[in-house]
Amino acid sequence: MPDWLLACRDPTLVFLGGGCGAVARFWIGRGFAVPGGFPWSTFAINVAGSFALGLLAVLCKDRPAWFLLLGTGVCGGFTTFSTFSVEALRMLEADEYGSATGYICSSVAAAIAGAWLGITVLR
Repeated sequence: MPDWLLACRDPTLVFLGGGCGAVARFWIGRGFAVPGGFPWSTFAINVAGSFALGLLAVLCKDRPAWFLLLGTGVCGGFTTFSTFSVEALRMLEADEYGSATGYICSSVAAAIAGAWLGITVLR
Protein backbone atom coordinates (compact mmCIF):
# COMPACT_ATOMS: atom_id res chain seq x y z
CA MET A 1 0.00 0.00 0.00
CA PRO A 2 1.45 3.44 -0.90
CA ASP A 3 2.69 5.64 1.97
CA TRP A 4 0.28 8.45 1.05
CA LEU A 5 -2.65 6.03 1.34
CA LEU A 6 -1.50 4.80 4.74
CA ALA A 7 -1.13 8.43 5.88
CA CYS A 8 -4.72 9.13 4.81
CA ARG A 9 -6.16 6.23 6.79
CA ASP A 10 -6.36 7.88 10.22
CA PRO A 11 -8.10 11.11 9.19
CA THR A 12 -10.35 9.16 6.84
CA LEU A 13 -11.51 6.94 9.70
CA VAL A 14 -12.22 10.00 11.86
CA PHE A 15 -14.02 11.67 8.94
CA LEU A 16 -16.27 8.68 8.25
CA GLY A 17 -17.06 8.11 11.92
CA GLY A 18 -17.61 11.82 12.57
CA GLY A 19 -20.14 12.04 9.78
CA CYS A 20 -22.07 9.08 11.17
CA GLY A 21 -21.99 10.52 14.69
CA ALA A 22 -23.16 13.95 13.55
CA VAL A 23 -26.06 12.48 11.57
CA ALA A 24 -27.03 10.30 14.55
CA ARG A 25 -27.01 13.36 16.80
CA PHE A 26 -29.21 15.24 14.33
CA TRP A 27 -31.85 12.51 14.12
CA ILE A 28 -31.83 11.62 17.80
CA GLY A 29 -31.96 15.31 18.74
CA ARG A 30 -34.96 15.83 16.47
CA GLY A 31 -36.72 12.66 17.50
CA PHE A 32 -36.50 13.29 21.23
CA ALA A 33 -36.72 17.07 21.33
CA VAL A 34 -38.94 18.36 24.12
CA PRO A 35 -40.41 21.80 23.39
CA GLY A 36 -39.30 24.50 25.83
CA GLY A 37 -37.60 23.95 29.15
CA PHE A 38 -34.64 21.71 29.81
CA PRO A 39 -32.73 20.41 26.73
CA TRP A 40 -33.31 16.72 27.49
CA SER A 41 -32.25 15.48 24.05
CA THR A 42 -28.86 17.20 24.30
CA PHE A 43 -28.46 15.97 27.87
CA ALA A 44 -29.24 12.39 26.81
CA ILE A 45 -26.92 12.59 23.81
CA ASN A 46 -24.04 13.85 25.97
CA VAL A 47 -24.57 11.14 28.59
CA ALA A 48 -24.92 8.40 25.95
CA GLY A 49 -21.83 9.65 24.13
CA SER A 50 -19.83 9.70 27.35
CA PHE A 51 -20.96 6.17 28.18
CA ALA A 52 -20.10 4.93 24.67
CA LEU A 53 -16.66 6.57 24.73
CA GLY A 54 -15.98 5.01 28.14
CA LEU A 55 -16.80 1.58 26.73
CA LEU A 56 -14.70 2.21 23.63
CA ALA A 57 -11.73 3.43 25.68
CA VAL A 58 -11.57 -0.08 27.16
CA LEU A 59 -12.75 -2.17 24.20
CA CYS A 60 -10.45 -0.47 21.69
CA LYS A 61 -7.41 -0.10 23.93
CA ASP A 62 -5.29 -2.23 21.60
CA ARG A 63 -7.20 -1.33 18.42
CA PRO A 64 -6.29 2.26 17.56
CA ALA A 65 -7.96 2.23 14.15
CA TRP A 66 -11.27 1.16 15.68
CA PHE A 67 -10.95 3.85 18.35
CA LEU A 68 -10.31 6.48 15.68
CA LEU A 69 -13.42 5.39 13.79
CA LEU A 70 -15.79 4.82 16.71
CA GLY A 71 -14.33 6.88 19.56
CA THR A 72 -12.81 9.95 17.97
CA GLY A 73 -15.07 9.81 14.91
CA VAL A 74 -18.54 8.62 15.91
CA CYS A 75 -18.48 9.82 19.52
CA GLY A 76 -16.71 13.02 18.53
CA GLY A 77 -19.32 13.74 15.88
CA PHE A 78 -22.09 12.70 18.24
CA THR A 79 -20.77 14.84 21.10
CA THR A 80 -17.43 16.34 22.13
CA PHE A 81 -18.71 16.27 25.69
CA SER A 82 -17.86 12.56 25.76
CA THR A 83 -14.14 13.23 25.32
CA PHE A 84 -14.22 15.89 28.03
CA SER A 85 -15.92 13.42 30.39
CA VAL A 86 -13.41 10.62 29.83
CA GLU A 87 -10.44 13.00 30.16
CA ALA A 88 -11.79 14.38 33.44
CA LEU A 89 -12.46 10.86 34.72
CA ARG A 90 -8.89 9.78 33.87
CA MET A 91 -7.54 12.70 35.91
CA LEU A 92 -9.78 11.76 38.84
CA GLU A 93 -8.72 8.10 38.62
CA ALA A 94 -5.09 9.24 38.69
CA ASP A 95 -5.84 11.17 41.91
CA GLU A 96 -5.20 14.46 40.12
CA TYR A 97 -8.13 16.13 41.89
CA GLY A 98 -6.86 19.68 41.57
CA SER A 99 -6.19 19.34 37.85
CA ALA A 100 -9.50 17.58 37.28
CA THR A 101 -11.46 20.23 39.17
CA GLY A 102 -9.65 23.00 37.32
CA TYR A 103 -10.23 21.28 33.98
CA ILE A 104 -13.93 20.68 34.65
CA CYS A 105 -14.69 24.16 35.98
CA SER A 106 -12.56 26.05 33.49
CA SER A 107 -13.88 24.03 30.53
CA VAL A 108 -17.51 24.69 31.42
CA ALA A 109 -16.91 28.35 32.24
CA ALA A 110 -14.76 28.96 29.14
CA ALA A 111 -17.24 27.21 26.86
CA ILE A 112 -20.12 29.30 28.20
CA ALA A 113 -18.00 32.45 27.92
CA GLY A 114 -17.03 31.53 24.37
CA ALA A 115 -20.65 30.99 23.38
CA TRP A 116 -21.64 34.28 25.02
CA LEU A 117 -18.81 36.13 23.25
CA GLY A 118 -19.71 34.64 19.87
CA ILE A 119 -23.35 35.61 20.29
CA THR A 120 -22.47 39.07 21.60
CA VAL A 121 -20.05 39.82 18.75
CA LEU A 122 -22.65 38.98 16.10
CA ARG A 123 -25.57 40.77 17.74
